[in-house]
Amino acid sequence: MDLPSTDASKETWRRWARRARGEATSPAAVAGIVAGLQTWGPYCEARHVLTYLAFDSEPDPAPLEADSGKAFFVTRTWPGPGRHLSIHRHERSCLEHHPFGFLQPLESEPKVDAGVIELALVPGLAFDGLGGRLGYGFGYYDRLLPLLNPAVPRVGLVVRALVVPRLPTAVRDIAVTHLATETGVVPVKRE
Repeated sequence: MDLPSTDASKETWRRWARRARGEATSPAAVAGIVAGLQTWGPYCEARHVLTYLAFDSEPDPAPLEADSGKAFFVTRTWPGPGRHLSIHRHERSCLEHHPFGFLQPLESEPKVDAGVIELALVPGLAFDGLGGRLGYGFGYYDRLLPLLNPAVPRVGLVVRALVVPRLPTAVRDIAVTHLATETGVVPVKRE
């Protein structure tokens, strides 16, 4: 599938990424992403990991939840004019469906301070080699990631076919520091 041009809109890139992700995301690729994380030093050392509840054809980090010695945290999406994500301890029994269909913690679940997170697993439609992330267009992670300690690795989980040379970015877009693909975990290049 041909890549959009580098000057194409983010919406054009989103349409491309949704089609490409559906075709490229296989159980074997996701297993490779998970296996690479489980042997990567910073993940092995982290005790408090921000993860996500996979939606649609996102690479699913759920198998990591079996790793001992770690506490996992997920986000809740808050609507309204102050749209933002809050962080909560991950408890499978305390989830509900968001109106868009994905799972999230119940509103009554206690919020957790972003300062406890030692490693963040970040979803996205596509990523580039500089850490650029193509999200769904609402900027939730662009508002959340700056709340983490700057030393926290921010790892985009993505199948290799969705790592592109360059994505369109805006000033407010927050880059990840690493990419986890089925070929391993690598730091992104810096400009």
